[in-house]
Amino acid sequence: MLASDYVQQSNNTFPTFKETQPVSAKDLLSIPFDEELYTESQSFSDTAYWHKLIFPKISKESPEQQIHLGLSYYIISKLDFYLFHGDELQDHWIRGSQQTWNHNTEGYKGIWIPIELSQQEETTVLIRKQGHSPLLTPIEIFTDEEVTSQKEQKMLFWTIIICSLSVLLAHNIFVFILFRQSGYIYYLCINLSIFVALSIISGFDRWIFPEEVSQWLTRNPFFVFGIGAWVLYKFSLTFLSEVNVPSKQSFIYKYGDVGFLFFLVLTLLLPEKASASLFAVIEVFMFCSCSYWGIKAYSKGFLAARFYLFSWLVLMIGSLLNTLIFWKVLPINIMTESILPICNLLQLLGFAFAFADKSNYLEHKRQLQAITDSSTGQPNRTYYFEHLPNVIEKAFPLSPNLALVMIEITSHLKLNQAFGPAQADIALADVVNRIHKKVMVMDGILPLPLANKNTKYLIRSTIKNIVIISTTPDKLKSQIESLQQVLDHSIVVNKVDFRHHYKIGSALYPSQGDDLDKLYQNATIASNSVTYSSGTWAPFTNKLASNHIHQLKVITLLTDDIQNEKLYFDIQPQVDLNKNSIVGGEVLLRWHNKALGQVSPAEFIPLAEQTGLIYKLTYMVIEKVFQWASTHSIELTGQTLSINVSALDLWQEDFAAHASNLIKKYNLNAQQFTIEVTETSIFQNNDTVLNNVSQLHQAGFKLSIDDFGVGYSSMQNLVSLQTHELKIDQFFVMNLLNDKQKQTLCHNMINLSKELEITSVAEGIETESILKLLQNWNCQIGQGYFLHRPMSPEHYLDLLKEADASLSPPINDA
Repeated sequence: MLASDYVQQSNNTFPTFKETQPVSAKDLLSIPFDEELYTESQSFSDTAYWHKLIFPKISKESPEQQIHLGLSYYIISKLDFYLFHGDELQDHWIRGSQQTWNHNTEGYKGIWIPIELSQQEETTVLIRKQGHSPLLTPIEIFTDEEVTSQKEQKMLFWTIIICSLSVLLAHNIFVFILFRQSGYIYYLCINLSIFVALSIISGFDRWIFPEEVSQWLTRNPFFVFGIGAWVLYKFSLTFLSEVNVPSKQSFIYKYGDVGFLFFLVLTLLLPEKASASLFAVIEVFMFCSCSYWGIKAYSKGFLAARFYLFSWLVLMIGSLLNTLIFWKVLPINIMTESILPICNLLQLLGFAFAFADKSNYLEHKRQLQAITDSSTGQPNRTYYFEHLPNVIEKAFPLSPNLALVMIEITSHLKLNQAFGPAQADIALADVVNRIHKKVMVMDGILPLPLANKNTKYLIRSTIKNIVIISTTPDKLKSQIESLQQVLDHSIVVNKVDFRHHYKIGSALYPSQGDDLDKLYQNATIASNSVTYSSGTWAPFTNKLASNHIHQLKVITLLTDDIQNEKLYFDIQPQVDLNKNSIVGGEVLLRWHNKALGQVSPAEFIPLAEQTGLIYKLTYMVIEKVFQWASTHSIELTGQTLSINVSALDLWQEDFAAHASNLIKKYNLNAQQFTIEVTETSIFQNNDTVLNNVSQLHQAGFKLSIDDFGVGYSSMQNLVSLQTHELKIDQFFVMNLLNDKQKQTLCHNMINLSKELEITSVAEGIETESILKLLQNWNCQIGQGYFLHRPMSPEHYLDLLKEADASLSPPINDA
């Protein structure tokens, strides 16, 4: 048989011998081989197998003096080639993955065995193989001309693959250093693990790693493959984390790392066949899981998942086909050899595109986050001023008639105090979403498109302000009534029923604001004008604008005069109605400004509360009163001075400490002073208020609920404040004789004080008849114009000198 004839049979089976005991190559020359053992020799086995190739002697004229054996499988642990001419050993090549090669070639060229054919005798090649991997021996036979072409093709193929992987790896390292994107480190590890895995499969590992490392890698290929699968798993978790896929509460998320660690340990302990079986299971599981995750992420709008799915599918196809080669389902040839490296290269490119897609997604997400509220997903203040003008222009090319509705949730502070900021934010987000759900089905509301193709119908401009644009101002009243129905509905916060307090303002476009900034301003002015007794909605008017400008002027001048301590106080005497004697007085704050003249406390106190000036104002008044009282301590012996403070003052952690320090500073007795508190509704379940109340009591101060029976005062606060007195508002005292309901309420409040053993104080006594009625009801303390008008501190001291006189006839001081 000619060598060229044998070339044609290179894909056939070879005679095979199973080594059951040690035997030399020369001894095997005379032992028969059996082709039926060839199939068995291609599987996992702990036994060594031999193959025999016999070439007839050739003539001198034969064109084929030398042929070449080529082998494309590189992970057989021990692989030896013996060349015999007759029974004389001519050469011996060592090419096992766990052996040190002889006749080493320059550079990477694979396993090529040159066979010199003999002219005198038959040429015999014996191949011995042994290892723990499948003992695949896809031997091909080539002539000199063919082997040169084959080597060049393989060298070119692997050069392209290796260079592509290297360039891609270098590029990815640069991108990682530049952007440090989450998950990129795992992508770099995927590049490295694929590079190492391909080096094992293709045999070029011994040219890029030290021999000891190369042998360890080929001895534990499934440890390397397991590391690659683990990195892919970690990459998937990180890459898809933007859409919370898989869930952090899922079993695979919690225990996936443990499973991979367990597999890696098993690969070092179990036979390679068992490791291969386990890895095949992992491949199938990873394919199903990661495909499911990718589809789920894509369904959530994460567009980068499309390249992730492509890459994952390509990688799994390559890996599964390579596994089929490993299990002899597919033959080893140039086509099947190329599948895995090409698939790996494609999947790396796919993941690179996926990262680029993810970068675009994150950029769009950042842009979306910049114009939306994080807790509700609704457009925010930035959207209002930067995007809304374009939305209106596109929707209404001609001049539109619109109305801006501003909803302010005024109970936000109360929620914070009662349940903490986290629960308060959840409750506010809930009401925002409920309002949005309502306006979605309302006619005449401007739709607000977002970059993610969602459409919203309201803007959350601040944490407590909501903006809605009505395109039908003529239906504004009915639209607001629909919103009020939603807002008036109670909610449950921490198992407590709660109803939001709110104010609504509206302004028309373009008549009440020809740009969105002015429109927003006027709607805010309108909502701020809503009071306790005016309802919950106020449309903007020019008068409100004038008032707002005036209020800004008042706030500015008040700030200056507080700083310069230009405010002063008067005192309205309080009379013991049983003894007809002056027992103290209420301190009344006064303000006279050069530009504004005399300004009523009813005007500047609410503004001070709204702007935060109330704290400075209260501290200034307390110190002025204490300073004056210390100067006239003898004259004020036995007198009690009442000082009004806002409930907001008690929210200041250092309020009681500050008042106590001033008492010590001016060497006064705290029992001479009563702290009168207004607007007590916000006291519910607040530690700061209760701590201040406790410290004030410990210092000796008396506490009183001012204007009891109106506003937000409640029975609960009588207990919370541990009050010493109950002050009946003049609303109930004035016209007392002509109103049976007021008589009933006033009489009951006096009786309540008696039952609680606290002092009853009636203010607003303006006639003798009312005075006598209150005396008959045993009201203890009274004040009012019929008794004494407010007066300067100097006149109050003079009045005390005349305190021996009877109240009848009454003293009507001017």
